[in-house]
Amino acid sequence: MKTAFIFLFCLGFIYGMGQQTHFSNNVKLTGGRILFGTGDVPGYGVNVEYSRRLNANKNPNKHFSWGADLSFEYGSRQPKVVNPTLSEFLNETYYATTNIILTPKLIYYPFAQTFAKGINISGGLSVGYTSQSREFQSSYRYDTTFQSSVRRSYLEYINQAIFGYRITAGYEWWFRRILVGAQLNFDSYTNGDINTLVGLKTGIRF
Repeated sequence: MKTAFIFLFCLGFIYGMGQQTHFSNNVKLTGGRILFGTGDVPGYGVNVEYSRRLNANKNPNKHFSWGADLSFEYGSRQPKVVNPTLSEFLNETYYATTNIILTPKLIYYPFAQTFAKGINISGGLSVGYTSQSREFQSSYRYDTTFQSSVRRSYLEYINQAIFGYRITAGYEWWFRRILVGAQLNFDSYTNGDINTLVGLKTGIRF
């Protein structure tokens, strides 16, 4: 129920921005690898971005845009279950997380030159929802049926709203109405997650 509410809120937010006229609309998609926490939990992230030039119908400004990211993030760490060594048993634990995040943001393009004008940085506050499962206890036993040692995990589940901020750096190159580029995201959330995403970007202007 909470996930559906956040999703409808995101759609309403993006739709509301799209009601203004005389703007150049941009829809962008970024996908790539993401590292959760200190980098020990790998995963994948997808961002759907909507943006437009700031006050372009009144006072054109080539350096600023505003918009929002709707992000889907997933990561997991899988310990060795069968015949783990003592080091693997003590140091590797199970963890999985799924985040849905909305980030309204301001985007700055510092350069006006033909090649460098695609360089951009952005920042904004984030709100979203996280669903996590993680190992809080484990046991080590010998399975006589399979003649092997087996790790048994005991999990806890956390579902909660989270808040934070996002800082982004990227490069965009437009070929007529089609965009190609790359993006680096740095996120920090109130649940303690500090995530980094490196991805490729594509988009369309209309």
